[in-house]
Amino acid sequence: MKEEITLKVKKSPVESGGRVRVNNSIIEDLDMEDGDLIVVSSKNKDVLVSAYSDEMIEEDNISIRVKDRKKLGVEEEDEVEVRKHEKLLNKLL
Repeated sequence: MKEEITLKVKKSPVESGGRVRVNNSIIEDLDMEDGDLIVVSSKNKDVLVSAYSDEMIEEDNISIRVKDRKKLGVEEEDEVEVRKHEKLLNKLL
């Protein structure tokens, strides 16, 4: 299992936020299931979103919705870091 993965941003046309799409291999590499929370980090900010697998997304890409791209301050082809969100309770145990 990888701790953090660097991915290239692809624009999703969906205006809302809260969800990203990544290749199935990313879900597996982060030891996650569809709908689990991930942290997406740019140079300036982090957002917490649900991640869903999509075979149409290339392995090194992440499709980010408009609202979340604005929060992160990223455009298409920028790089972001993604990591599985660890619940506070899990960190304490």
